[in-house]
Amino acid sequence: MVRIFRHYVSPIKLGLAAIDFLLILGASIGAEWLRYWSLDLTGAMDLGLVGWAAKGLLPTVSLPVLIGVGVYQSESLTDFRVFWVRLAVGLLIGALVAAAVLFLVPTLPLWRSIMVLAIVLSSTFLMIARGIFMAFGSPDFLGRRVLILGAGKTAQDLMQYTERAREAGINIVRTVALPNEQILVQNAVKLEDISMLDEFAKDNHIEMIIVTQDGASAELPLEALIACKLAGIEVKDRLTCYEQIRGYVDVSSVSAEWIIFSDGFQGATALESAGKRILDLTVSLLFGLLVSPLLIAAAIAIKLTSRGPVFYLQERAGLNGKTFRLVKLRSMRVDAETQSGPQWAEEKDPRITPIGAFLRQSRLDEMPQLWNVFKGDMSFVGPRPERPFFVDQLEQQIPFFRERHCVKPGMTGWAQIRYPYGASVEDAKRKLEYDLYYIKNYSLFLDLLIIIQTVRVVLFPAGVR
Repeated sequence: MVRIFRHYVSPIKLGLAAIDFLLILGASIGAEWLRYWSLDLTGAMDLGLVGWAAKGLLPTVSLPVLIGVGVYQSESLTDFRVFWVRLAVGLLIGALVAAAVLFLVPTLPLWRSIMVLAIVLSSTFLMIARGIFMAFGSPDFLGRRVLILGAGKTAQDLMQYTERAREAGINIVRTVALPNEQILVQNAVKLEDISMLDEFAKDNHIEMIIVTQDGASAELPLEALIACKLAGIEVKDRLTCYEQIRGYVDVSSVSAEWIIFSDGFQGATALESAGKRILDLTVSLLFGLLVSPLLIAAAIAIKLTSRGPVFYLQERAGLNGKTFRLVKLRSMRVDAETQSGPQWAEEKDPRITPIGAFLRQSRLDEMPQLWNVFKGDMSFVGPRPERPFFVDQLEQQIPFFRERHCVKPGMTGWAQIRYPYGASVEDAKRKLEYDLYYIKNYSLFLDLLIIIQTVRVVLFPAGVR
């Protein structure tokens, strides 16, 4: 994995993004050439600075949008129908953004007819390229040759994940069972002498070993692993593997010592804190202006369809556990928790009003939280703020849950874009694993990446309650 500003990025995703950028740039150049060739044989493309700025406009605005709508997510890399839909949405939004830039900067020499032709060429080029990748870009061809040391539940889960996520760049060629462990992986090899693991790895041209030890009963061949590392074979434990490949910290394997001594969990520097606050103010003001007409319409709809106030104020736990009053558009009945008290949201929750279901599906009910961001109670990006009632319960049931309060809660976050809506203790544990990754590897780059990818969650909602 490639580490960019503390965040781990798949080299396969980086490669695909670079190829897509070049293809869209090539489509822009080709569209201009075709336009001039068809209308004016003596026309020449402007190869000056302004001309290249015009040609680079579409790929420059389209690539972040394609990232945002999820073109490089696992489901888009394995299902061509998902990719096609997201590509079409991404190029359409990219074209609208480019048209807005052209309106604001009319001196850029890019005709709208050329841009339309460039979009048609771009979609064709990208679909062909992605079809080739899906057909021939198998883990056997692109992935590193990996040996899984361990054949228990962790190894089984990891193998199932890599089968779905080809962008992980892992080609599991061998699974070696450890002594005294329950073997759950089919075709796992049980070496007669586990101390000969280094020779076995060399014979199979292994490039990486991932240790998936379940419990303390299985003994690791330490001398053989040292020999493998000295021979140039990368050795990873499951914590490091999950963090780099799956983007979360496995809570069940975390210890206090690991948090203290690991690379990360250092908090934001003064410069990063100032940059984050400026980003919060900018985003809250910009988004507030953009969604204000929708909020007015939603407020009218709430008043017309149910009794009670438009806004709903609720206590949430913020930075260092300090409580604040979070603002939302009311999506439930006024008496929703009068008798039952605080409870998790359910699928098809009967407490939700008819208009409330739409507000939750579209995420409009969350938009008033921009006021909390502007005030400084929240950040735009961070762990989801929980209610103190649930925080008290979760801190007793989930280790290191308290640590998520070392940063401001956010409207969106790494857990929100990587895991569907959580409505149980187990869901809270899984989301904490993503929150810990965010806290450990925090950077403004990761914040910007999360903001961009939030577009996918809004356009293609999953698990909303």
